[in-house]
Amino acid sequence: MDIPGRAAHLPEPHELPEGVRLATAADLDRLVALLSAAFQTDPLTEWILPDPIARRAALPSFFEVFVELSLTHGGILLGGDYETALLFTSPVSTERAGERAEEIQWRLAAAVGGGGAGSMLLTILGMQAAHHPTDRAHYYISFAAVRPDLQRRGILAGMVWPLLQLADRHGFPIYTEASSAAGAAAGLHFGFSPIGSVITLPNGPSLRPLWREPQ
Repeated sequence: MDIPGRAAHLPEPHELPEGVRLATAADLDRLVALLSAAFQTDPLTEWILPDPIARRAALPSFFEVFVELSLTHGGILLGGDYETALLFTSPVSTERAGERAEEIQWRLAAAVGGGGAGSMLLTILGMQAAHHPTDRAHYYISFAAVRPDLQRRGILAGMVWPLLQLADRHGFPIYTEASSAAGAAAGLHFGFSPIGSVITLPNGPSLRPLWREPQ
């Protein structure tokens, strides 16, 4: 398949719902704050950093890495006044992002303070990499965040549809991992299907790999 440039794999402003836009580097600080707040009580971050105080201190540096990664190799859909965010990498950039895997791993491990937390994080990243499909170019949704006081209201749907429509238009599948049963159920609603085996972390939570064919 002929893959055009990165810009072709980002939504155009007129394709986005009212109140949704593509984030830029100028949004980094507030995006990091949103992600840190949204994932303060997430099963994965609690597994990596059981101490809530240490977790609160570490998450900004952790999410700064992912925000930079998406801004460089894909995009971030931002909704409202930093109420929701959807981080993704695009098909054209998947290989380039993969070439930075070692750098990204160690930046993330340093963000959580090394030691046991760093080791647990590297365990997650290694298991994710082992399960991540590599045979077809695809979009990859890494994080979907909703401000804590707005969670469980269904407002993330407005962020997801533009990416689904973009992937369908270009004929690309989408891959993601759900960190909760609710997230997996939402994925099924959007046309995703389970792929491969569940990623079960040692004495920890599970990730459910999901795949959506273009429609």
